[in-house]
Amino acid sequence: MKGKVSLIVSFLGFFSLANINSLLAVAQDNQSQLQTNTYPPEYISEYLQNCVKTSMQEGLLEPEAKTLCDCTLKKFQQKYTLEEFKQLTAASQTDQTASDALVEVGQLCFETILYEN
Repeated sequence: MKGKVSLIVSFLGFFSLANINSLLAVAQDNQSQLQTNTYPPEYISEYLQNCVKTSMQEGLLEPEAKTLCDCTLKKFQQKYTLEEFKQLTAASQTDQTASDALVEVGQLCFETILYEN
């Protein structure tokens, strides 16, 4: 359980490292959105690099870290445009609802990996 909580906390750590300056309102709930939003390749690369690094520091092996980070990225792209995701991650620093929305995605992906192995 400690490892799971630490991993979720590591997601929040990544979001603070993402250097997102605007603290705008929490993104609207886009769960009904059917298409996947496309983030720029350089943003994806930075996200995955930071996510894998943080996940490995929290105790995951590289293959699991990559799987986890790929999963979270895909889920974020399904739910949020890039601008909404940036707004949400910025708001998560001070808004518990925004923070919970990000942690929920991390938990879903972590549970998927946990129960696959």
